[in-house]
Amino acid sequence: MSSHIEYQRFPREESCAEEGCRARKFYIEDGKKFCLRGHEQAGFTQTQQDEDDWNAQGKKSRKKKEEKERIETTLSGGAARDLYLQCYQLILWKQAHYLVTNLGLPKEVQITVRDLWGIRLELLPPSKDVKSPSGSGTGTMLFSSTGEGDNTDTDGTTQRSTGSRRSRKSAVAEDKLPKLVETLATCYLVTLLLKIPVTVEDFRKWAIEDRIIYNRAIQEIPKEMRSKLPAHFHAALEIRAPLQGAKLHRGIASLAAFYNKEYNMEFKVNIPLLTYRFMKDLCLPVEVHPTTCRLQALINIDISYHAHLTGTSGATPYPEVQLMSLVVIATKLLHPFDDIKRAPGSYSDPSAVKVDWSRWVELTAPERMTGLARGEAINVKETDVWEMNPEKIDNYLDWYQRMWIDDKKSKLSEELLQHFPLDDVPPPAAEHDPRMDQDLKRLKDIQGSLILQKPISIEEAKGSDIVRSGELYERYRTVESLPQEALAFFSMAASKVGISLDTLVRTVFQLETQFEKCRLANLKGSG
Repeated sequence: MSSHIEYQRFPREESCAEEGCRARKFYIEDGKKFCLRGHEQAGFTQTQQDEDDWNAQGKKSRKKKEEKERIETTLSGGAARDLYLQCYQLILWKQAHYLVTNLGLPKEVQITVRDLWGIRLELLPPSKDVKSPSGSGTGTMLFSSTGEGDNTDTDGTTQRSTGSRRSRKSAVAEDKLPKLVETLATCYLVTLLLKIPVTVEDFRKWAIEDRIIYNRAIQEIPKEMRSKLPAHFHAALEIRAPLQGAKLHRGIASLAAFYNKEYNMEFKVNIPLLTYRFMKDLCLPVEVHPTTCRLQALINIDISYHAHLTGTSGATPYPEVQLMSLVVIATKLLHPFDDIKRAPGSYSDPSAVKVDWSRWVELTAPERMTGLARGEAINVKETDVWEMNPEKIDNYLDWYQRMWIDDKKSKLSEELLQHFPLDDVPPPAAEHDPRMDQDLKRLKDIQGSLILQKPISIEEAKGSDIVRSGELYERYRTVESLPQEALAFFSMAASKVGISLDTLVRTVFQLETQFEKCRLANLKGSG
């Protein structure tokens, strides 16, 4: 071998491949690799090198990892605001669609909901960050409900992450955006405009029973849309607690005041139909209806939503609650809860028939069910599990899987999840509500148990202490002062308008005080 041959070392822990040779150095000649003792090394191929890399053997080199571009699809600023309004509109459209398709309400409901939502959008401040092609942030692009998810992608979706702190000004502006509960409020106000006898409690019950979209409204938003919502907008489309009637009443009153102030719109309750609805729900005789209307005209109470909706003495100013309070007062006048015998003047007297309150309490008592009734699962607490039978537990787990297990990829391993497979839970069918048949049967039974009282004419009553209907009227200031039958009646009446028993008692007492002042004023004027 010539002396000019340049030897190199094998990599660590490698040596000549020839058996018995442990040479640790090699050289390259004519494109072949030989060890220090001349053994040719198989599997070697020499590649052409640049002149700059002539002495690069033995140097370490690391392959640089390709930097993956981090694309944050969560929107912010005006783009996030517009996307939230689109999601909100989609929920509102689906609610209106349910009212028309499933409940059989007139098609004008969808049209009026769209119009109310449209004029609401006009007063929202325009987006300043991201402009639509027409030049404004909201514009009319939100009015169309045909392309529900087509307009969600905007230019510049790589925005700052939601981890950045929102400015105080933007937070205040977002507080003025519509809330989730106002979707139900909008639909309810539409029924008032169309004179449809639907109550606030109806909407609350539909929401609690998962008939109308509310509890998991965020699930109804396409994944491509909700994945771009910031955390605070995502949370705005979730509920923190089961919907209470008081919250829905407040949302309706606030939204009605907004339309009244900005557009001078009035939302009047359909008093005749709603009074009949309350009478039917409470299984009361038909004579209560004209008495309620006369009471309303006597003190000229405004049963409607207006800009300045305030109550006094702890009484609620909500129209439905006021109307129910008048129904309660009319019932107390014609069918009091005490044992005093009151004689009607004739068979045409509204008090000629009397409610058998003991029978009424017996027939209106709720029936016990083996499973969970629809709408009860959301109110289940951890302490209730100990008293639940297997059927109720199955009902609750089915509801939980249907409502709270979404399409996100679980953080648990697939092997672990395979040990606990979940069967597909179909959505609850829109079957006929058996409670409607039960309510109808209960109404017939109570009407059949009415007591016909013997009338005593004015001539026959001369010289005797005959107590007439409305005399010796008793007012109840607190819940504790209610007799047993009155407690059951007041509780059922409060549940029909979605308020607490204590609120109804206070409202009834406050109206009774107004009637007493009116009576004293009439006596003073006649004297």
